[in-house]
Amino acid sequence: MRNLVLPTAIALMAVLLWSCRGKEGPQGPVGPQGPAGEDLVRPRQGYIRGTARGRDNNGASFNFSFSYSFYLSSPGIWRSIDANTREFSFSREDSLGIGSLSLTFRHDASNNTISNLSLGGTAADISSQPVPTYSIQQLPSVPGFFSGTTQTVSNLVITGDSISGQFTYIRPAYNNVPGVGTNTHADTVEGSFAVKLIPTRNYGRTTGQ
Repeated sequence: MRNLVLPTAIALMAVLLWSCRGKEGPQGPVGPQGPAGEDLVRPRQGYIRGTARGRDNNGASFNFSFSYSFYLSSPGIWRSIDANTREFSFSREDSLGIGSLSLTFRHDASNNTISNLSLGGTAADISSQPVPTYSIQQLPSVPGFFSGTTQTVSNLVITGDSISGQFTYIRPAYNNVPGVGTNTHADTVEGSFAVKLIPTRNYGRTTGQ
């Protein structure tokens, strides 16, 4: 006959331990929200940030900030045009892709001038609900009706492949301009940028006719 003393003792001990188990306490409070994780799809580097302000055609004022640091495929490029001139091109957007801003311009180091400036995109503050947006687009002048939008880049600092500076965009007031429409009050978007770009060199050749 098998000795049942040891198994019986183990079983009895398990029952006693279970019967001595206390009741579970109430659910504790929810812990604080953890930090936001990084965007692992799109890289981020540098920034373009600023403020859009003005009034809509009904007179209601707007004033909001934006800050962009994400880029899609490249942080941007610069290339040599001649011995003194370089062309820079870069863009940044917010984490949701609602707002973005692109800049392309040439800088002549011999006289510290900016030319061929193209500035465009959408100013958006994704921290606000609903998200305010403002379209930044270059509008040409219409003689006799509209002087056109103003775009400037200033205080440019170039160190190797890193650049920083400030930008300003002004859409003037205009009324019933053919092909443009009406903007009752002038608007301003201004800010700053600091980015590191990739230098490129073009070895392409064209064949004469």
